[in-house]
Amino acid sequence: MHDSRAVMRSLPLVASILGRRYGIQVQIGGTEAYTDGKTIHLPSLPVEDNNLLPLVRGYLDHEAGHVRETDFDVLREATLTPLEMHIWNIIEDWRIENKLASIFPGCRQNFDWLITHLFGSATPDVSATGDASCILNWMLLTVRCWDVPALSTERDTIASMVDAGFPGVRQRIAPLLNKVRTDCDATADAIRHARMIVQALRKQVAHSSPSANTQRKTTKKTTVRDPSDGPAAVEEDSGYYTPERIRAMESLLEASEDTLPKTMGAVLAEALQQANSPSWSTAVAVEQPRLAYPLDADAIAQARATSMALKTRLHGLVQSAVVTRCATGRRGRLDPSRLHRLSVSDGRLFRQRGERHGINTAAHILLDSSGSMSGCMTLASTACHATASALAACGVNVGLTAFPGHYLTAQANWASVSPLIRHGQRVHSKVNVTSGGGTPLAESLWWTMQTMLPLPESRKLILIITDGDPDSGVQAEEALVGAARAGFEVYGIGIISTAILSLLPGNSLVISSMGELAPAMFTLLQKAMLRCA
Repeated sequence: MHDSRAVMRSLPLVASILGRRYGIQVQIGGTEAYTDGKTIHLPSLPVEDNNLLPLVRGYLDHEAGHVRETDFDVLREATLTPLEMHIWNIIEDWRIENKLASIFPGCRQNFDWLITHLFGSATPDVSATGDASCILNWMLLTVRCWDVPALSTERDTIASMVDAGFPGVRQRIAPLLNKVRTDCDATADAIRHARMIVQALRKQVAHSSPSANTQRKTTKKTTVRDPSDGPAAVEEDSGYYTPERIRAMESLLEASEDTLPKTMGAVLAEALQQANSPSWSTAVAVEQPRLAYPLDADAIAQARATSMALKTRLHGLVQSAVVTRCATGRRGRLDPSRLHRLSVSDGRLFRQRGERHGINTAAHILLDSSGSMSGCMTLASTACHATASALAACGVNVGLTAFPGHYLTAQANWASVSPLIRHGQRVHSKVNVTSGGGTPLAESLWWTMQTMLPLPESRKLILIITDGDPDSGVQAEEALVGAARAGFEVYGIGIISTAILSLLPGNSLVISSMGELAPAMFTLLQKAMLRCA
């Protein structure tokens, strides 16, 4: 069994893995949970709440099904009424969940737990639409019982309420729901079934009005009914709805979205939003690139000189980590220069290669571009460019990112990053970024880990360059714990500020001027490379 608390503390990495598995994007941050048709957005969530994990996993699976399987263009063109949309949601949720479970069988267990958790004690929601809302609850539980038969007791309880208040409704709708199970392969099919069900409800209202009942009584002929027809046929033709019941049905048919019961996705989103706690939660930065300019000729020349020196010194470290001597043994490739040993019955005639240790490393430089860095961004960008060039020349897969990026108006914070050199991209000189904003170190670390996690390199290094305290020290420490747990090696350089020393004791340095930055970066990289040797 997995440790729920450990998973929650690494939620950004778990969400990233699930997103890649499902072929979708997952973002964490802000106060809302929603899906825009392309990306699933999770709010900042408390890492200590173990009860949230199954809800988070269920929400991701559920919304991933919509992103992958729902045709939102067809849905927009359909222009459904609120009631049609609600019934479509009931049908479409069931359809996309089964589609996803057929591709990823592990999702079935998540969905079953979620359905039982949400609907295991279902009660009619009669707010604003009267007792008629029990019809929707019965439809929901009927569909959900197809996969979770344990809900049959709740379904039957609400079914009796529907029969008592609105006789004949279930007899009209049940056959239509049964068709859904065998004929619902696309979003358009779910829309068609939803419209048919709403049309059946409208017919039931017309059929059960006092005027329609009077007309039936005057034209009704005595017929012999087969007992096998059951009591349902009697209920459909017996009596009429009271004016209150007619008004309840009409209100249901004309209900607005706000007065209808919440959908499964809305219930899940609301539960996650209620758990939101920005000051003690995990969030991930989003990409919001800020302006970046090419380094000028003097800066490039300086970077090349520094890069050449760093490359020469780093190359020696790489060589010591890669080159191994061959040994002589009793197996391997025959070494003709050792044949003379046969005269003394020495069987060590074969050349054996020692185990070859390659660098096999990816490194990412996180450059603080907050407002306090104003005036020294060019020097910092030049040093980062020199280091990135030297690492790339030694075969290290290098990336460079400035944080923060642009201000996030929707979230009212600076939790953003501006990628300058992506992994696999050739090192270029357009890395001279402007400065401004706060220091969202925790969010930027989670973003960096998400970016590096799928890289094939076995070693992953992160080098932080900052001149101050992070916006949230608690969240930064939590992110560093998550990095260590995931196997990342994190190093830091503080510019005048000593805050980095408490965050990364033993793996950080403090410099007093920008001229010391390049040597300090080499010192930390040398330490990292020696660990590999």
